[in-house]
Amino acid sequence: MTLDANSKRKERRKVQAHLVEATPSAGGLGHWILAAPGVGFLGWMWLDLFSFFSPFEPRPFELLIGTAAYVAFVLLPFGYGAHRFVTSFPGIFQQAGWTVMPLEKVEPSEQHIVRYIARKKERAATDARRVWLRVAQGWVYLEIMAILFGAIAIVPIFFSAVEFGFGR
Repeated sequence: MTLDANSKRKERRKVQAHLVEATPSAGGLGHWILAAPGVGFLGWMWLDLFSFFSPFEPRPFELLIGTAAYVAFVLLPFGYGAHRFVTSFPGIFQQAGWTVMPLEKVEPSEQHIVRYIARKKERAATDARRVWLRVAQGWVYLEIMAILFGAIAIVPIFFSAVEFGFGR
């Protein structure tokens, strides 16, 4: 680039902002729909393992206990933990889970080039509804991470399979 092109390029303006915990619409239903494949697959796998090792005899009772254990030991802790982890680093994950409230006026034309500097993070009050919203958001984050790691892992798997003669 020439000096003239560098002078015309806009610099990213830094704007102070408060972050307020985002509240998904429709009670987080969209997040639960997005998380359903992972949650369903893990639940199915959990119930299969639970029924294999379970000392309980009647199948419906076994499924009820297994589902309660899945919710208590897998669904809630991993979803809530993923939400807490992602929202603890708003700079790295680009304010995921937060609503940005700028402290200065931002023009619509510069919205995409402004860099928000978080000064204060305000989480919503914790109640049962909010916990389920956070768990739903957390499971969406976990599914996104699984997709990204799977996309990275498939490259060496592909080359390994081709080396052993698959796909010829």
